Amino acid sequence: DHLVEVLDDLGFDPERRTTGGEQQVGLRHCPFLEVAENRTNVICPVHLGLMQGAMETWGAPVVVERLDEFVEPDLCLAHLRLQTAAK
Repeated sequence: DHLVEVLDDLGFDPERRTTGGEQQVGLRHCPFLEVAENRTNVICPVHLGLMQGAMETWGAPVVVERLDEFVEPDLCLAHLRLQTAAK
């Protein structure tokens, strides 16, 4: 919930989703769309790192595993998974 709130504050227009039992956050608006369309190799990893770093900082039991860019013209998908305990 906190991640969705932060992404909303940053202008990503996030939406919580579940597909095949997997938790996801859909990002409907990219604040850097004009750059991201031509530089997904730069902008999208920054967005993924922002989400991963936030979850780590908060000590969340969930991690952002990956970000699928432009699965639709106006949708990127962040895939979440429950963090397993270190052995």
